[in-house]
Amino acid sequence: MADGVAITAGSGTTIATDDAGATGHVQIVKLAISADGSATPISADATFGLEVDVSRIAAGTNIIGKTYLTDGTSDISVDTLHNDGESSTENHLNVGAKIAGLNNSNTWDGIRANVAVNKTVTQTTAQTGSAVWTPAAGKAVVITSLQIQSYGVTAGTVIVWFGGSADTTYTRGTDFPIFDGEFAPTATNKPGVYVTFPTHIRGTADFVLRLTTTNAQSITVSVWGYEI
Repeated sequence: MADGVAITAGSGTTIATDDAGATGHVQIVKLAISADGSATPISADATFGLEVDVSRIAAGTNIIGKTYLTDGTSDISVDTLHNDGESSTENHLNVGAKIAGLNNSNTWDGIRANVAVNKTVTQTTAQTGSAVWTPAAGKAVVITSLQIQSYGVTAGTVIVWFGGSADTTYTRGTDFPIFDGEFAPTATNKPGVYVTFPTHIRGTADFVLRLTTTNAQSITVSVWGYEI
């Protein structure tokens, strides 16, 4: 049976249909703009179907052609400035990889992946809590490695420790030592120590990494780490 069915409208009118076999004819209908009194067809493409204007969708909503990632509170932004040497047609997720460590306050600190800060002091006189590393306000020093090298021939105790901003007197059993030991150098023997800590050592926020020595010893102290 051919498509198209004649209907009576005056002398007769043919309407467009699709012959569905035993089911009968299915009428073919064009979509039109729904404004009152308008019969303007809605634009469509034979290959891609109805045209959709994605620019009419409000910013911040899920739209075709855009990945929208969120945890319900914070959204991941999309870098459209392409300042990283990529072509202007590419978008890149602006995300940062972070490592977190549980601190002694039972909260989590973000840990820098690249640890490159170094502080070095050399002393030839007795020290009473002199500063090796003073962190920025509100920050805590985290130590990853420590090196102490003695030279000269004066023996004595060397203490590297964390103390408050006004605390320069080291008290064993109370203050937080990183190293507390004695060196006895001679003309032919200049002892030293180097250690990389398997677990990074974190001071209290605003605490200064300090140096105390018992005599006029000639020593160099180097530490590596970062601030959080």
